[in-house]
Amino acid sequence: MSLQDYHAHPAMSAHNLMDVQTSPQLASYNKSHPKEMTGPMLRGHIIHDAVEDWPGFHEKYAVAPEVDRRTKEGKEKWKIFEEASGDRTVITKTQEAMAQSCSYQAWEHPEARLFLENAKFEKSGFGQVLQTRVKARPDLDCSKFSGDLVDIKSRQLGQAHQDAWLKDFFHWKTYIQAGLQVELWRQLGYTVNGYYYILIEHEPPYQVNVIGLDKEWIEIGITEVYRAVQLWQRWESNVMPTGYGTGHDLMTVPQWMMNRLQYP
Repeated sequence: MSLQDYHAHPAMSAHNLMDVQTSPQLASYNKSHPKEMTGPMLRGHIIHDAVEDWPGFHEKYAVAPEVDRRTKEGKEKWKIFEEASGDRTVITKTQEAMAQSCSYQAWEHPEARLFLENAKFEKSGFGQVLQTRVKARPDLDCSKFSGDLVDIKSRQLGQAHQDAWLKDFFHWKTYIQAGLQVELWRQLGYTVNGYYYILIEHEPPYQVNVIGLDKEWIEIGITEVYRAVQLWQRWESNVMPTGYGTGHDLMTVPQWMMNRLQYP
């Protein structure tokens, strides 16, 4: 299944469930209003495609010539390029070089290479959690090789360090993505015991780090998937009000805020 067809499928994805935990109404809105491609999103796609299939990279991407499109000659060269590029995504030479460096460093990393050499890439899976249809698309399915699923994440300089990744992993609720993929793959009959991340920094020297989740994180991820689905089902059944709901308790002052404000 193509990535476009996967995204168009109505089942709930991990990102939908992450939104649900913020607000089911937000999840509903984002699901029906797909975001346009941003610079960081494009960079992530470029890195994924380069790492997973560098030989086929230029079948998806066309590298723009460095021409001055304000001049007649530049306009003519650009027109020729546009006609030749077809429906491929246009990228710059800088983006191409970045993608190639990320791919090279990932394949040079011994742990990352072991997963990459023995993976099935971008497999789509569909199933059900409670009464809700769900979908998942692990970057690397290594279940038949090592019993693991693997995700590729592009990171800023220095952010592939484990401490930095843990903070973002928790803040962005990325454990839901891991939990959904593991739960769904198990439902489909695959043996999955581990979940790993190949973290690739998109700035020189393009450092790579491979980090796995322990059993507790995986179980938390699966539990949070079920909690999010329960919230979604309650909202769909009109049991929950729109937005953030009503009748909230009064805000209390957490101790760490008291400390920051220098109150005893």
